[in-house]
Amino acid sequence: MYNLIFYWIITVIVEFLVIWLFIQNEPLKLLVYSILINSITLPLATFSYLYLYPNFFLTETVVFLAEGIFLKLLLKLDYSKAFMIALAANLVTGTIGFLLALN
Repeated sequence: MYNLIFYWIITVIVEFLVIWLFIQNEPLKLLVYSILINSITLPLATFSYLYLYPNFFLTETVVFLAEGIFLKLLLKLDYSKAFMIALAANLVTGTIGFLLALN
């Protein structure tokens, strides 16, 4: 349980920083959106990986698509920018998660 909370906190912080690099406006709003988005996608990704289909790359692809849509809707971005941000954020957090899982 504590591992999931730890990973959630790391994911929220890192993805907030990545989103902030692209948007650089209203940091509190971006932090709230990062908390909201990752409160939905991380538990679903964890559940699907552990109990449905344990494929890291498939899970990350689905999370990337979902987060891209959430970013588009919440920040009112065009699809290309929303998915570029989602890709960057998930490359960073996916890599961190993969490296942490190796230990």
